[in-house]
Amino acid sequence: MSPKRVDEQAILDAAAEEFAEKGFSGARVDEIAKRAGINKAMLYYRVGDKEELYRRVVLRGQQGFQNAIMEAIESTNTAPDTVASILKGITENAAENRLMPSIILREIAGNAKTLPEEGREGLNRFMNTIRSMVTMGIEEGTFRNIDPTALQFMVTGAIFTLSLTSEMRRELNSDNPGPVTPDQITESIRDILLHGILKNGDEK
Repeated sequence: MSPKRVDEQAILDAAAEEFAEKGFSGARVDEIAKRAGINKAMLYYRVGDKEELYRRVVLRGQQGFQNAIMEAIESTNTAPDTVASILKGITENAAENRLMPSIILREIAGNAKTLPEEGREGLNRFMNTIRSMVTMGIEEGTFRNIDPTALQFMVTGAIFTLSLTSEMRRELNSDNPGPVTPDQITESIRDILLHGILKNGDEK
């Protein structure tokens, strides 16, 4: 790996920390440079300005989730299996890249006003993937006619929130913190998603 590549990854790692903590608007380039152990001039030379830093951080993070989703789709045959596999892939990726859930949730809270255009395109691809999965489930008779957009935000919101709050939940209630490991989070969401909360599936 070339020195330039190493420098760029260190800069993007530092930028991800800054953006996760302060959001796009609150992040400062000089603080990112400080975290990366370089001066601002070198940062601009290696990567670019604040917008380019954010674009690169978002796209790098999205790529990890997209890879997990595509692997899930390619390795399963039925809609319920695909749901379970996607849940597992996203949860494991969120655990490995803990800064991205914070960045994404900040964007959602801000109505995605600072999300780069390519990031919007990635989000749209994800939504189309979920729509296709829901359509497959309806056609094979395993899913009701549900709203795929609601499903997308329920799944990602639950995964990201549970992934980010495991330490807090342990502190608040050490005896019953809820799901904290990726496997526990995956199984809890999968169970509720596919079986609901009504006993025996009864509808009231």
